[in-house]
Amino acid sequence: MQLGLLLCDHIDPDFRRTGGDYPDLFLDRIREVMPSARLRVFDAEAGELPAPETRLDGWLISGARHDAFGDYPWLARLKVRVHELLAAGERVAGVCFGHQLLALMHGGEVGRAPAGWGIGNHGYRWRAGGGPDYRLLVSHQDQVLRLPSQARLLAGSAFCPHAAFTLGERVLGVQGHPEFTPDYARFLIELRRYRFDDDLYRRAMDSVEQPHHGAEVMGMILAFLRGESPQVPDETGHPLD
Repeated sequence: MQLGLLLCDHIDPDFRRTGGDYPDLFLDRIREVMPSARLRVFDAEAGELPAPETRLDGWLISGARHDAFGDYPWLARLKVRVHELLAAGERVAGVCFGHQLLALMHGGEVGRAPAGWGIGNHGYRWRAGGGPDYRLLVSHQDQVLRLPSQARLLAGSAFCPHAAFTLGERVLGVQGHPEFTPDYARFLIELRRYRFDDDLYRRAMDSVEQPHHGAEVMGMILAFLRGESPQVPDETGHPLD
């Protein structure tokens, strides 16, 4: 499977030197699920976008520290290119910032999360089929406040009601970070420590030690990009619902 990553940010150099950049995290997680997968990286933030004739088996839009509703020249160009990919029949999945961007591009609403920062390890209810909870590492102050009118809600929580959605057969958004490692989640919490009160900080740091379903959710994303119906599998490979 040949995938394209539309990269919208880079990891801070202090972590990147030992833990890698976002493409490394994505590829490591993808290869847990599909060892033969290949990943082409396009640094959208730096203005690097795929040529119009580029066709791959699926596309991912990364997270970012930027606002999906921001007025950045590189973001305007990215949105045009994503519209073109979808018009050409390509499938696109967004993670965190990418999830918010896809919702916004199709008529949804994105803004600051009413409950404040989401950090650490969060649980979500899988709505499609009523399956049990799954967990992902997160770091976000924005989220989808209203889904596009034709979207199908897949998962949510009291903190983040619109945590995953599909739009037709070619758009998937996931708020949490299946590519994150516990080390990187801890790094981000410490990096932004000044933003959090002591209780939130302690709860988030404790939660990072809990298991998460990063590989399982990445498997769901890859299945969707292959044209399959999205179902989050558990650790044994069985759908949660």
